[in-house]
Amino acid sequence: MYLITTQCFPPDRGGIEALMGGLADALHARGAEVSVFADRIHARDAAERAWPYPVQRFGGLKPLRRWLKARAVAAAVRANKVEGIFADSWKSAELLPSLRAPLAILVHGTEIPVQPSTSKRRRIERTLARARSVIVNSAHTAEAVKPYLADGAARLRVVHPPIAPQIEPSEAALSRARTLVHSRAPVLLTIARLEERKGVDMVIRALPKVIEAHPNAVYVVAGPGDDRARLEQLARELGVGERVLFAGPVDGEAKAALYAIADAFVMPARRVGNSIESYGIVYVEAGWYGVPSIAGRDGGAVDAVLDENTGLIVDGASASDIERQVLRLLGDKDLHRRLSDGAKQRARGVSQWSETIGLYLKALT
Repeated sequence: MYLITTQCFPPDRGGIEALMGGLADALHARGAEVSVFADRIHARDAAERAWPYPVQRFGGLKPLRRWLKARAVAAAVRANKVEGIFADSWKSAELLPSLRAPLAILVHGTEIPVQPSTSKRRRIERTLARARSVIVNSAHTAEAVKPYLADGAARLRVVHPPIAPQIEPSEAALSRARTLVHSRAPVLLTIARLEERKGVDMVIRALPKVIEAHPNAVYVVAGPGDDRARLEQLARELGVGERVLFAGPVDGEAKAALYAIADAFVMPARRVGNSIESYGIVYVEAGWYGVPSIAGRDGGAVDAVLDENTGLIVDGASASDIERQVLRLLGDKDLHRRLSDGAKQRARGVSQWSETIGLYLKALT
């Protein structure tokens, strides 16, 4: 039996949610017995799914649910033959007692502060010290977490987050997506939580020149977030308000259809204070549909997008660099075809859970 303790799990949306749900599904697909201990569902519009394995939910105030979850994991270890425990972050492992099962802690980057207080540093160091392995999503995250490990890189395992096979949209979903963009093309797409570091504002700044070269171009921005009002205002100020379409949160066929009609996935993430993109699984999802990406070189996106192979890397703080590379990608059919093929091959090959689950299991040995 394998146990997963996590703050983030579907049907809530997000990269970590998709990763932890994918890990549970991949273990189950290998015939392993899996038990998940997760926080309550946070999204108001989401309902519990019919899981093929037990999923226990924990609510209440954060300290209480962490304690309850840790106690339930410990009880499961005592009652079963547990081959390993995966924790979605150090926070999910902090309250676990000493257990007779190997522990692997995932680190995504965002939960590792650049300048932590002394007490938080000690908490992180103490928790990570108990792990058999520390699994990180990129080389950038590996460098960020090394200072917290007494043995440096000895227990670090870099495993790029994989994806499951993506769904193919129905004709009805494709029709709705085409209606959204008024059948315009080319289509630029960003699917992300709307926050400054994602770089949506810089794409909007680059858009006037893109429209000069491609008069029917449109930019679709999908996802929730507090930055939407600022981005809408910026688009209006730059005279491109009608070409920046905010689709809100998307999932399932609606999300797949947007990928399917897109010509480029554009998320030129950059560092904003201590906030940085540590990987970016959406780039790989886009690749499943043959959509090349444009990503910022800050952080771990350079592990998710292979420059000149599955997409292009830009300076996410430079609207002119973003503009140049978007125009290059849209204006060079051979380049677009080559990057499209590379993105699809990677997403449907080495980036699949079936190819990667062994690396997660190896981290427990």
